[in-house]
Amino acid sequence: MTLTDEQKALLPTNDDVAFYREHGYYVSNILFTDSELDAALEGTDRFYAGDLDGPFGPIPDAWKPKGPPYDGLRKHDFASFFCQPLTHLIRESLIGAVAARLTGSPSIRLWHDQLLWKPTEEDPNKPANVGWHTDRGYWKTCSSEAMLTAWIPFHDCDETMGTITMMDASHLWPDNTEGLNFFSSDLEGLEKKINTGGRPMTKIPINLKRGQVSFHNCLTIHGSGPNRSDRPRRSIAVHLQDEANQYRVVHHSDGTLAHHSLDDLCRKKEAQPDYTDPAVCPTVFP
Repeated sequence: MTLTDEQKALLPTNDDVAFYREHGYYVSNILFTDSELDAALEGTDRFYAGDLDGPFGPIPDAWKPKGPPYDGLRKHDFASFFCQPLTHLIRESLIGAVAARLTGSPSIRLWHDQLLWKPTEEDPNKPANVGWHTDRGYWKTCSSEAMLTAWIPFHDCDETMGTITMMDASHLWPDNTEGLNFFSSDLEGLEKKINTGGRPMTKIPINLKRGQVSFHNCLTIHGSGPNRSDRPRRSIAVHLQDEANQYRVVHHSDGTLAHHSLDDLCRKKEAQPDYTDPAVCPTVFP
């Protein structure tokens, strides 16, 4: 898809690209309108209610949204496969164009998405934190370290809501792809496991206006604290592949074979998962 002049004006500048490569993250201009985000919210409400209308096919039982009452953080992988407004939102070419500028890749493919709901902190003893982690830690089967994530909140989002927080320049630290945990609420405990290579640990909360998007490298350590506002923090993480990425056979440090749920969805190429499968990992730019 060809971008309009108005859309091209929203892309990262050369200085923005240099900042991303030095610090491991980038905050975009306003990329989405209120009406687009309103449609996404309405679609996710229907998704949570079990009204599934996506293009992919029957939803596996393990991925189906569970009915209320909810307890803690909600994360639904591949929600866009079963929610048309999310399909439209995360396959927007402008997202891919920004990612292409940041990575220098000529094309960008979807990897997968995660619909997120962070509840308000009603019980301080049960915080709904997102633990420090790298996305790369969950993507061991990918050959590329240039992959990245676009995090799209559906509303204004600041520290009060437990916005996404980056560890500045952590993508340049020694390997931290094992030992960290998205699902752990013990942020201080996880920090003790992080190898900074002797560099300072600087945490940067990413405060966003509605329509802005936060991008980060797959090696950037990130997480978030509790939501102390009066409403849930609602967002979607869009994980993206650069053109060079492909499946690789790799083992974890404990010797077990690395595996990603996409490996079971993608078509096979020479008996291995094909991460260029257009049905599962479509090109979003150009």
